[in-house]
Amino acid sequence: MKLSHLRPRFRFTFFQRQFLSHLLLSMLILVLLAAGFTYYMKQRTFDNETEELASVSKGIVRLIAREGEDPTSALQAYRTLLAERRTSFILLDHAGEIAYRDPKMPGALRGKAFLDELRSHMSDAKDNESFIVERGAEKPWVVVYRQTKLKPQKTELHLFVFSPLHGIQETMEALNQALIYMIVVIFILAVAVSWIFSRSMSASIQSLRRTTRQIAAGDYAARSTVSRSDELGELAGDFNSMARQLELALHKLQQFETRRRHFIMDVTHELRTPLTSIRGIIEGLKSNLVHSPEERANYYGIIEKETFRLIRLINGLLDMEKIESGLITLNKKRTPLKELFEIVHESLEVLIEEKRLHILIECEPDLQVYADYDRLMQILINLVKNSIQFTAYGTIRLTGSETETHTVIVIEDTGRGMSKEELVLIWERFYKSDPSRSKSNSETGLGLSIVKQLVEAHAGTIEADSTPGISTSFTITLPKVDQAASKDDKAD
Repeated sequence: MKLSHLRPRFRFTFFQRQFLSHLLLSMLILVLLAAGFTYYMKQRTFDNETEELASVSKGIVRLIAREGEDPTSALQAYRTLLAERRTSFILLDHAGEIAYRDPKMPGALRGKAFLDELRSHMSDAKDNESFIVERGAEKPWVVVYRQTKLKPQKTELHLFVFSPLHGIQETMEALNQALIYMIVVIFILAVAVSWIFSRSMSASIQSLRRTTRQIAAGDYAARSTVSRSDELGELAGDFNSMARQLELALHKLQQFETRRRHFIMDVTHELRTPLTSIRGIIEGLKSNLVHSPEERANYYGIIEKETFRLIRLINGLLDMEKIESGLITLNKKRTPLKELFEIVHESLEVLIEEKRLHILIECEPDLQVYADYDRLMQILINLVKNSIQFTAYGTIRLTGSETETHTVIVIEDTGRGMSKEELVLIWERFYKSDPSRSKSNSETGLGLSIVKQLVEAHAGTIEADSTPGISTSFTITLPKVDQAASKDDKAD
């Protein structure tokens, strides 16, 4: 095994990356600015020195032109002024020999090496051009060249005015020292600012990580507390939105699981009850415990009734599955609504007469409804049967009306009514406000749930309103045209 695998890997955190990147960027900018400023100041100082020496050379040229053949006395007087500026000069003829030299010129500049360096610039130097001479001197000197002529012979002379470079160096040293102090201060500030900014971003990321761990652990109510106006803040907002969606999805999943368990329990109960009755009757018949033909006929009738109840339960479950899975096909067409009401009345006339109820139909003969004929009949029959079961006496009213865009169907009875709590639950599968009616009427508790889903499949709405002990009404609102076709027409 290699030892490198045993060494812990260095963890370069986001905070360290941000801090170092900010600090390095700040130092890079600082170094570039300092180097640029130093170069600029050095060049500026050198240019100022060149201008000053050029001004001196111009003054010397004027003296030579004014004095004529022997400018020595005038140059001596001018030399006194130059001494205060630590400036010297020398005049060479066209052969490179000394025509005049500052008598107070430093001894180091009187050597042959220094003079040879000046002579080397006689052929290619231009007026007021500056250069640095180091040969033959302890320290570098700044030299400005200028060409002039001595009257009246018009003898060509080469003037070199020079000043020690250490003056510029002293200035630059003072400037560099100031720059060092400034760099130290700015470095400390850069470290502090980089630390603050990096720490702020790192804290925001740590908050997101903590929230992520909480959600990964199952706490979908966790939210990030990051509040920023940059992309990280937008990320935190998107993350919180995602967490809310996950929490909502989990809540819906839990509701679905609860409903699934209840559904299985309800289906099991609904199937077990008739099957248990059928099994008991069959065992009694097989054991010859029933002898009279009347009792046998009665038991056969119970078996038939329970069998029909099982068929209705299975058909109801199949209908609900088709509706929820989107497998149901609606063949919509326009049908006179009053005709549907009359067919429902005729279909349930036996049940209505048994309970001595009255059905009133209030609908214009030319009012039409746009719906699937068979499914709308199923809706109306289920609702009217529900009204018959809960109405001991009185009237069931079927009303049809319309608005500009919808057809409105109202089924109202004078039954026992429902409480607010029951109104919320009537659309649930297998819900029965009177559990005893499942035994007496062979009902499955799926009717109203199927009705609601069929109405919604028609892009309509159904609402229930009830006053306990007085009445109950169901209001169905169906669009006159297909919603999808209407949207397409608007788009066109």
